[in-house]
Amino acid sequence: MAEELFNEQDADLLSQLEERVVKALEAVGTLRKEKLALQKEIDRLNAELSAAKSKNKTAASRISKLLDQMELPSVE
Repeated sequence: MAEELFNEQDADLLSQLEERVVKALEAVGTLRKEKLALQKEIDRLNAELSAAKSKNKTAASRISKLLDQMELPSVE
């Protein structure tokens, strides 16, 4: 009788442990998918930022050239 009770307790503990392990594995899988999605979003945003910086640099250069032209005295 004591062995049966011990075995039932062991079985319950193992079952609980198995449930916890399964939940942990599911959580790890979900977190890995989320991490991958977030990394892709970071890469996309970094590319967008790089493009914006490039456009900003081009615009600043054009504005600087226009200002330089405006400041030049006309030769008569």
